[in-house]
Amino acid sequence: MALFLLKPILWNTEGYVRPAGVRAAAKSYPGQFGFGHEEWNNSPRMEFSERGRRYRAFHTEGVKKAPVEEYAGQTFVLMTVSHDRIQQLVGIAGNAMYIGDEKYEAERNRVAKLLHVNDLWRDAWKLPSVRQRFNDDSAKFRKHFNHDFGWVPNWICPADFFMWMEEPVTLDPHRITGSDSLPKMFSGYKALGGEAVSVVMNSVPKKLRSKTWERLSDAMLSAPEAPTLLLPGKDDDATATTRLTATLARVGQGGFRDALMTKWDHRCAVTGLTCPELLRASHVKPWSCSNRRERLDLNNGLLLAAHLDALFDKGLISFDNAGKMLLSPRILCDERKHFGLPLPLRHPPDEALKSYLAYHRDELFDQGQN
Repeated sequence: MALFLLKPILWNTEGYVRPAGVRAAAKSYPGQFGFGHEEWNNSPRMEFSERGRRYRAFHTEGVKKAPVEEYAGQTFVLMTVSHDRIQQLVGIAGNAMYIGDEKYEAERNRVAKLLHVNDLWRDAWKLPSVRQRFNDDSAKFRKHFNHDFGWVPNWICPADFFMWMEEPVTLDPHRITGSDSLPKMFSGYKALGGEAVSVVMNSVPKKLRSKTWERLSDAMLSAPEAPTLLLPGKDDDATATTRLTATLARVGQGGFRDALMTKWDHRCAVTGLTCPELLRASHVKPWSCSNRRERLDLNNGLLLAAHLDALFDKGLISFDNAGKMLLSPRILCDERKHFGLPLPLRHPPDEALKSYLAYHRDELFDQGQN
């Protein structure tokens, strides 16, 4: 299952494209220095591209002991604010990776340089609250800002899984957590279960439910039941964006899943099922056996209903070069009747898919031999 984090951030009255100078608790970072790093979360300057794919950087304060490393690329961050005695949802980032850990310092700084974060100091310096705290000494403030400029992008996610609310959405804490209030401290968070996340997502008015909202909802519902760890390989490099893209391909999210949905007309490749929550982007040649090119190759995938994905993954079904389904003897007669098997692929496989299916038949298909 994915990790869902409800994370408080600083309230901002400038649409989160620049610091607003809103007052904060005296001991918090914004209270001490007059601005918060999250106040650029909705700025177009936080978007960047690498290897033909768009990413979004954003900021929250630390996540303490949340298992974000285990759930890298499988974390959904629901950012909330508290102000004027209400609590609101202002942004959602899906399939995110936290790079705030000390071991990612070099990568944070690399991303920050790509975004030219060191130029953002001018936005903050316009605020009276900042000038006051630094005694109108711009050189002193620039030194402070540049010291930890890499802390601004301490999360990254695919740009098409990042949604900032056109209007903040007021939440009912009791419906979400059963408490009278959601977390308020910037350093805190609340891990949510699937039911609570559904309450938050359904709190978004229909007029604000964009394509990104639909994409996020689909990704939340179709997330794997357990975290999917990225296996190291000689062809993997150290950049966070590479790791993030590879992880998303492995769990069937991002471009790999979207491309399979398009290729198979948003229907199961076998049954024609259209319910996105029950469709899985399945690798034909398993992830652990594939190189980086094969992991991201659209031809190495089938869009399958959840029950067929499980059977295919375990080698209990396969397909021949004409698309005919092959059944393992381990699937009993009653079970075949229950699932209505065998059923062929809706479209005959092309040559590229045939090569992957040959691997699946030779290496994974269970022919019931001991």
